[in-house]
Amino acid sequence: MYLVVYLHRVPRSREEVFRAVVHRANEVFRRHGAIGATLLEMSDPRAKYGCSGLLDGVDLTPDEVLYVELNHFHDRAHFEEVMPKVDIDPELEELYKTFVETLDTSRILRGEFSTVFELFNPAERERYQQTPHAQWEPAHQE
Repeated sequence: MYLVVYLHRVPRSREEVFRAVVHRANEVFRRHGAIGATLLEMSDPRAKYGCSGLLDGVDLTPDEVLYVELNHFHDRAHFEEVMPKVDIDPELEELYKTFVETLDTSRILRGEFSTVFELFNPAERERYQQTPHAQWEPAHQE
């Protein structure tokens, strides 16, 4: 697996717009062949288990929420195959305009990661996949 990881610092007043834009943008990615995307909202930034808390390394203002976005590809070659198509998609161009009006893009942290290993408990993974989870639903439909 090849992941593009983003840390987004989103103003609380712009969360719904941010979520909708990221959702629609990732529909564009999927349409052009990406495996998919995951958007995570930070739920607990506290230091635990001898580790520093995430906010010890990422500055967040009191009016911001931290999101992690994961874009999934098979491998780097797949990423390099999909991205040229995504980059010229006119819908993504329009979404990007809204995105830069929503948050300060210079505060986004970005990196690309390759899987070293994946280790899952098969029974728990299957249980997770079969259990309905509360999910945010966008106002638009695919």
